[in-house]
Amino acid sequence: MKKNIAVVVVMSIVVLVCAAAFAQGDTSDQASSGNTQAAPAAKKVNNTICPVSGKPVDMSNPVTAEYNGKIYNFCCTDCVAQFKADPEKYISKMQEPVVKKNTVYNKFGDVPSR
Repeated sequence: MKKNIAVVVVMSIVVLVCAAAFAQGDTSDQASSGNTQAAPAAKKVNNTICPVSGKPVDMSNPVTAEYNGKIYNFCCTDCVAQFKADPEKYISKMQEPVVKKNTVYNKFGDVPSR
């Protein structure tokens, strides 16, 4: 009988130690992440012109890439690879003004505020 009690006590201690280690592991994972909020979703730029080639983007099935929290549209995967090599180069090109019918647009299709 004493042997059975000793086995139960040992098993209880093992279970408690395992439970404590498991609980400690859960809290340390939360502490190490440091951030319980989800990252904000990337914002679609909705550009209709490929920033790399200048060709129209098939808006029914655009090829996309994300950079600095924004999703850009491209005409093909080759342009995505070129964009990823130097994104700032192509983003600055997109922001250059384009004049159409006496209205100034940027390559995003937006009319900049004055």
